[in-house]
Parts: sequence; C-alpha cells; structure tokens
Amino acid sequence: MLSSHTTENVQDFRGVKLRITKKLAASLRALQARYVTTDDVITSDDDDANSLCVALEAVFIHGLKAKFIKTQTEKRNRRNKCHREPLPQPAFWALLKSITHRDVVAELEKINYINTDVGHCRSWLRLAINDCLMECYFISLQREKSWLLEYYQSFALLLDTEGCNVVLSYLQGMASLTFSLSYKSSILNEWTATPLSLAGLWTNDSDHVSVGQYRPYRRKSLDSVSQSSSSDDTNSSLIHGNKGKIETSPDTTNSLSPFSSLSSEGLPHDKVTSGCVQSGSSENSSCDVDSNEMDESDKSHA
Repeated sequence: MLSSHTTENVQDFRGVKLRITKKLAASLRALQARYVTTDDVITSDDDDANSLCVALEAVFIHGLKAKFIKTQTEKRNRRNKCHREPLPQPAFWALLKSITHRDVVAELEKINYINTDVGHCRSWLRLAINDCLMECYFISLQREKSWLLEYYQSFALLLDTEGCNVVLSYLQGMASLTFSLSYKSSILNEWTATPLSLAGLWTNDSDHVSVGQYRPYRRKSLDSVSQSSSSDDTNSSLIHGNKGKIETSPDTTNSLSPFSSLSSEGLPHDKVTSGCVQSGSSENSSCDVDSNEMDESDKSHA
C-alpha cells in the first residue's frame, strides 16, 4: 500500500501512467492493423475494442479524488466471488455531463438497463467512441482546468499536459475506425477489476497473485493512488488516423504543444452536426457531433 510520496513511489506513479498509455497504444494499433483498410465495423465482441475501452476508462479513473470513489455494495460484491473485498466504484458522471449535449445526456439517462452513475460513465464512453467524439470531449475537458481540478488530484493523468498530448494523439487515430459498441447493457453498471487495476486504484494481492485476486487501497489512501508528473509513453509511436495510413511520429521526448495544433477545424467534419458541448464563456467553441442512437447489443464486455 502506498502511504507516502517517496522517490520509489514516484517511480511507481510514473509507471502506472506509462502503462495506461501503452495499453491505449497497443489496443489501437491492433485494431488499425485489422480494420484500417476495411469498412468493417468494430463491435464489443472484439477483444481489442474492449482493451481500448479499458484503457480509456483508466484515463478517466486515474487520480480521481477519494470523495468521488464509492464502495461496491455487499449485494453487488457477491457477484465478484474471486475478490475478498468490495471493488471501489469511482464515478465522474457529473463531470462528463458538463461537456455533453443535453440530448445525449437525456438519451443515456433514459436507458432502462443503466441505473448507476458508474453505468452512465461507462455507457457514455462507448457511445462517444461510436460517434467519433472522444477527441472532441477530451479537448473540451482540457479547456476547463477548473473542472478537472475539482475532480482530480494534481498528479492525475488528465492534469498532465504531456500525458494528455500523448493520449490525444491516440484519439486522433481512432478517426480511421468505425465502431458500434454496445452501451446499453446492465453489465456496465459497475466496474470490473481490469480498468481499476490499470489505473492503479486496485492492486494485485501478492499472496493471491496466482488466482488473480485483488485488494483495494483503503479509502483514506485513495488520494495517494495515482501518478506524479511524468512523461507518458515517450518511446511509443503516435498513431494518427486516415483510412489506410498509419503515421509514426518521431520520438516524443520533446514536449508536444497542447493538442498538437488542433482546433475545431481539425475535427472529423464528416460526422459533425450535434453532440459535444463546450461550456464556459461565450468565446468558447462547440464541438457538435451527430449522436445517432445505436441498436442495443445483447453482448457487452467490461
């Protein structure tokens, strides 16, 4: 358990952020290798698509303040028999609502099978991927530092400029792919251990590694379970999306400028019509994207 920010712990913190960005890069590369030259639609039946969701969920979970992390109820915990203690249940639905068009929020909150804030967060992420809106939402969040500071600790990945530039470069690569992920399943109502572990919120129990059991950090220590400032995935390739073309960036050790010179004009206009909202002053721009409702799938993977 991490109780203080020692030099060793700081290195551990950096390792978690690097692990998240590497997971994001690996899953995206795998999807591009199989789909970028085809018109096939990626669904929740694809393991790499689920890995992509896990990585993006970890981006939002990482560094979340303890007051936004609840404990899994005893009734729900009985479903996770491999875990001795309840899984933490971080939720940031109010933050996501602040950057999302009210019609999209209404659609998500009307889904019969989604009845928790965790479920809304996980459903939102999959719908955003379907609608090619993740890049837009990510830029909107970065423009609202005050909101992020309310929800996240200073060492969170979402408050790490260099790390966010790396994540954003991967989100750009998603524009070359077409998704139709299931986002209406009740399985999304609670977190599984995979994204929690990737984000550093849930760690392997050394006494039970062989059976895959985990132990949570105590609530009072949750604010310590995230990453300090670091460079993220500096040796990984930055993936940019144009159908049939995967571009590799040179070493990213040199700091990237915020958002890689992106603007609203740089977003995929073929899908822009109404959805991602930038709140704030009248000078702030809006990223509007078509939020077509997807057919509910019987299968969904955590």
